[in-house]
Amino acid sequence: MKQKEITGRYADIALRLRAARSYFDMPQKDFAEAANVQQKSYNQWESGDFRISIQGAIKLRERYGISLDFIYVGNMDALPTKMSNALASILRDSASSASKDSGED
Repeated sequence: MKQKEITGRYADIALRLRAARSYFDMPQKDFAEAANVQQKSYNQWESGDFRISIQGAIKLRERYGISLDFIYVGNMDALPTKMSNALASILRDSASSASKDSGED
């Protein structure tokens, strides 16, 4: 199933959140609930239309070990190595798919 393209103002953050959720192989609802985040809020963050709150980012860090540096600026240095490598691959694949969908090569 193809995911909806992210076009919101905070698309960069949304892409990283989607990649993190993909790493844990969880539906959006379960991912949000496990971190004690409202699913509606998480959905808005992952759409790119709303920026994730500091409180929300801290909850994701506490539950999943996703660094705030990664969430907000894409810095993978504070992530565990296995997660960092997997997320880099997911994001690379995502960028590759987006360029193919837009006709770029």
